[in-house]
Amino acid sequence: MATVHPTVVIEPGAELDDDVQIGPYAIVGADVRIGARTVVGSHTVLEGRVELGSDCQIGAHAVIGAPPQDLKYQGEPTRVVIGDRTLVREFATVHRASAGGHGVTTVGRDCYLMAYAHVAHDCQLEEGVIMANQATLGGHVEIGRHAIVSGLTAVHQFVRIGAYAFVGGCSGVNQDIPPYLKVQGAPAKPFGLNAVGLRRHGFSHEAIHALKEAYRIVFLSDLNTSQALERMKRDLPASPEIERFIDFIQRSQRGISK
Repeated sequence: MATVHPTVVIEPGAELDDDVQIGPYAIVGADVRIGARTVVGSHTVLEGRVELGSDCQIGAHAVIGAPPQDLKYQGEPTRVVIGDRTLVREFATVHRASAGGHGVTTVGRDCYLMAYAHVAHDCQLEEGVIMANQATLGGHVEIGRHAIVSGLTAVHQFVRIGAYAFVGGCSGVNQDIPPYLKVQGAPAKPFGLNAVGLRRHGFSHEAIHALKEAYRIVFLSDLNTSQALERMKRDLPASPEIERFIDFIQRSQRGISK
């Protein structure tokens, strides 16, 4: 049975699973679905079509499901979906999608959005993403699994950040960041492989060595991007890590940060 403070406003139609807890003065809209054992802090607002997974923790004064900050939005029925075990800290915001995007803003399971973080409309965050305090995503941003966006960082609309990448604090990201890299600055520039993060996630010595060689080819040689891609395909041993690295660069629409 859910534990709901008497000051909470729950609109008819909202669905609460077993053992949900909701703190004082929170507002839960009619189209909200909250998974089992999720805890919602005081003064939090859940509005629009929102699906919270199981075992999530939502901090005080968070706002999830507010309309997109998009002048073209005309009230279309778009959504926010947040995966299991994700933590959203106080004053963080996650906006629902626009009609011109995916139709859903997605935050994967086991993510951590720290205080004052902002996830704009149509963003797609895969599992394990961490956004530190006041990190901000423009609309349509895509972030790969286990990437980290440090505090006070702003990410431009439509930018992609690859899996296991690390974006340093106070950065401005206006081009795609390939997977496995460390970047920082305004604009953000690469300064090596995220080797510490890769070791923490169990990447083998051989995989890290191959990615270091890929980094050298793309960022430390005199080759342009097309030439670097050909060199990697020719000279590096095939592996899932190298294939992901190459595929990400090949699919970039904004160009990669160099």
